Amino acid sequence: MYENIKMLKHQYQNLLDNRPWQEMETYFNNLPVTKIKRITTLDINTEDWIKFSLEHFDKAQQKWESPKENHSEYSNKWVNINNIMGRNEHNTFELNYGMNGDTNDRLKELLGVDNIKKLNADADTVLIRFIVKFPGHGVAWHCDDAGSYTKKFPGVDTNKIKRFWFSVDDWRDGHAMQISKTILTHWYKGDVYNIPLGMGHASSNFGYMPQYTVSFTGVIND
Repeated sequence: MYENIKMLKHQYQNLLDNRPWQEMETYFNNLPVTKIKRITTLDINTEDWIKFSLEHFDKAQQKWESPKENHSEYSNKWVNINNIMGRNEHNTFELNYGMNGDTNDRLKELLGVDNIKKLNADADTVLIRFIVKFPGHGVAWHCDDAGSYTKKFPGVDTNKIKRFWFSVDDWRDGHAMQISKTILTHWYKGDVYNIPLGMGHASSNFGYMPQYTVSFTGVIND
């Protein structure tokens, strides 16, 4: 019955003794709590986004959580802790569109001029990361340092950018997003929330169907 268990008792004991999560816990507990509210709702056609994910499948980054050479030491530190705790390619896999080829431009076309204007965003500075997560997968607790954004837009002042999150599908059982201490569920497609840079967040698909979400970054004209 138990012959296929991959963790040994002494490995579990080592985790409990060393508490590798303690540094991360201390760091995030010292951040101010931010109240997360819906900003606006965009006009989204879910089927168009799903169709996009299939038509541009070969240009998707197939990603999972592991330290990367192009990531900052700061980002890799949290990834290392998450890896120690069991986060790996078997539970953090995603299809991620927006960095490869012309997918960012095509995603901006898909989102549409009116939606970008609704966000008060400068379209020339917008990076859209369209993410498909499958059941049993998620993104572990972390905060962003805009590494991908600065790689795509090296000349933009990151002090002027904001990051938004929204789903292109209505909420489904088992889909969840946490920003600061707010856990988001029961959203409608196009509901937009702000993720302040440096703020802890995570997402999970413990449901039964793919989860389709967008991370939107750009200069916002307040």
